[in-house]
Amino acid sequence: MSTAAFSIPSDSGRRISVNRRSQAPATATAAAADEAIRQLVDARRRRHRDGDDRPAKPSLVGDAVNVVTAPLQESMRRLGIGRFAFAAIVLGVVGTALVVGIMTLSGGPPCPVHPVQGVARVGTTPLVGAQVRLYPRGHALPDDAVPTATVETDGTFTLGTFRKGDGAPAGEYVATVQWYRVAKDGSVGGNALPKRYASPATSPLTVTVRDGANQLPPFTFKR
Repeated sequence: MSTAAFSIPSDSGRRISVNRRSQAPATATAAAADEAIRQLVDARRRRHRDGDDRPAKPSLVGDAVNVVTAPLQESMRRLGIGRFAFAAIVLGVVGTALVVGIMTLSGGPPCPVHPVQGVARVGTTPLVGAQVRLYPRGHALPDDAVPTATVETDGTFTLGTFRKGDGAPAGEYVATVQWYRVAKDGSVGGNALPKRYASPATSPLTVTVRDGANQLPPFTFKR
């Protein structure tokens, strides 16, 4: 059996095109490499033909988003949170911000409220600084809100639920009143009113808020 020596062509120092490579003897590894190169060339030609090889246009918005979210993405990666979970978190945050923004711009509460005013005294002495709260009975308020007010120097108070003094939704409530006396040195003592008035479970004070302006019956406590 004779053997034939393989001689290297004289032009081997020059670059061989893909087409010429297919004509030259090669091992299985070289053939696989040639096939990979051919596929890359074909894919690039297709992209060029379809116009997909153009460089992406710069986007200021996209760049800004990438700058802001890059640290978050890195933190999520370290915590093992996937891309879809990260996207859901971002969408949730953005959605919440939009809702808050819309509410702020619209200037309206999440449900109708009505003006509510009242008076709180011990005998004839105004309960200056006392905290008045209304807890709903048989109905719920958005975000578990509680209408609240602070008694003024003349003993009057104006309730607010979502903003200071904006009123309260219509419905039945149990009222609580707590009055912490402040000494001349600025120290705050304990609640000066009977303990039962501090909890909605034990307070005997009930009020009804109706549509329109409301003037509550006076909260008058014995000395």
